[in-house]
Amino acid sequence: MAATSKELKQWLDEWPVVRDLVDELLLSLKRRQLRGSYETAKMTTSVLSKVLETVEWSTAGEILEKIRQLGHMLTKAHAHELAIGNVVRRVLYIIREEHSNALKLTAADGGAAAQVPAAPSSRSNNLSRSLGTILTPGTDTDLSIPIADLKLSVMEGIAELVDEIDSLHVNIADQAMEYIHSDEVILTFGMSLSVEAFLKMAAKKRQFKVIVVESAPSLNGQRTAHALAESGIHVTVIPDSAVFALMARVNKVVVPAAAVVANGGLIAQSGLQNIALAAKKCSVPVVCVAGLIKLSPLYAHDLDVLSELLAPSNIYNYEDTVDNLEVLNPAYDYVPPECVRIFITNTGAHQPSYIYRLLAEYYSPQDYQLS
Repeated sequence: MAATSKELKQWLDEWPVVRDLVDELLLSLKRRQLRGSYETAKMTTSVLSKVLETVEWSTAGEILEKIRQLGHMLTKAHAHELAIGNVVRRVLYIIREEHSNALKLTAADGGAAAQVPAAPSSRSNNLSRSLGTILTPGTDTDLSIPIADLKLSVMEGIAELVDEIDSLHVNIADQAMEYIHSDEVILTFGMSLSVEAFLKMAAKKRQFKVIVVESAPSLNGQRTAHALAESGIHVTVIPDSAVFALMARVNKVVVPAAAVVANGGLIAQSGLQNIALAAKKCSVPVVCVAGLIKLSPLYAHDLDVLSELLAPSNIYNYEDTVDNLEVLNPAYDYVPPECVRIFITNTGAHQPSYIYRLLAEYYSPQDYQLS
């Protein structure tokens, strides 16, 4: 792995502009200067797009290996932000699909693969593949075959990915009227641009009340409450300890997620698991609002790997130090799929049991592991 990293750095040194962008992104990730999956995904996509546009490459296999190595380097810089790896996998998927589409067009026309132009028009059909096509194993495509205009076709695919990320919140908010009804009581937790836009859109034509859990110790729920109140929504802020007592009065729970893992479970801000369990006990549906950039092919086998421990000073006063005391302040909780009723994404609503199909539509199994 050390040799691979050295090889990647030598390759980047050949393109100073690209190297500077990658170094800047790495530094931002290590310093935690990028806040949230949305901002991280936009920056990662921008850098990968510049890499693909600037460097010289002629075959899919050649650039796939470099992008995978670069993706591994980026994910190591901030291992707990799964959106980085998700964006890298989407880019790898686009390259593979454009290469495969061009080869299929070549076979259909009986022409020479080396000079056939890629077919960008077929990209829109990728998401409507039959289940049989997805699950039927096939022969591996020869990625060493050069394709004329493959780079141009890939860049068009990346541009579509950028547009998808830019319009993510709008596409999610447009579905609000289907799930929020008049006179309902909605409980939400944490701070999320997607959830905020979702509730604000519903408030344009619906009258409902929102209970916001303050989300201690970060208290970012208070910022969410302030933003919703400014839009004329009736908001009540409650402490985390009051969730179970009020859950029986709630019609539905609308929450964000830091990541959606392969089995349909959630990696979310610490404290959400208690809310989800209370909602399940009271038979209140939990609606997760999350863009597809948060969809990860990983499983939550080891929560210590996916979670991050924050400084204990947020929850414990150092002046009250006691000998042999260990204070843990996890950043994330894991919410099992049986506690979630439905996911609302920028492409529509899906049940947790449907996540496996989304993974097949947006990622290649060869790219699940970037290392």
